[in-house]
Amino acid sequence: MPFAPATWGSGVGWLLAWIESLFPWWGRLFFLLAALAFSVWAAKRLSPLPSKDPRWFVADEVIALLAIACIDPWISLGKSIGAFCFFRFWDIVKLWPAESAEKLPTLWGIFMDDAIAAYYTLLCLRLLA
Repeated sequence: MPFAPATWGSGVGWLLAWIESLFPWWGRLFFLLAALAFSVWAAKRLSPLPSKDPRWFVADEVIALLAIACIDPWISLGKSIGAFCFFRFWDIVKLWPAESAEKLPTLWGIFMDDAIAAYYTLLCLRLLA
């Protein structure tokens, strides 16, 4: 998507995370790890990736939302929308250490800033619970 690709990618992640939330904890973990393995495999097939997070690569957003739902399953529409909104906010703001993590080499930087945004999202969801 030429317009807001990370938001569209997060939308795909949101939908997959809803599906993932239906599984027991071990199913959610398997789903997350399988998606992560596939994303890393796909990214390496595109090698060499630019050193900075390319806008068109959205697997990191999908994986982050799957991780959020894996740890804190979405049992309501409100919680899932909150998770999506908080994640997009933290992913855009890049509060420390996300800004520094984004500068890590290639795949580490691409995935780590979103992992940190997912962590901040989980904190927000817990504070609201």
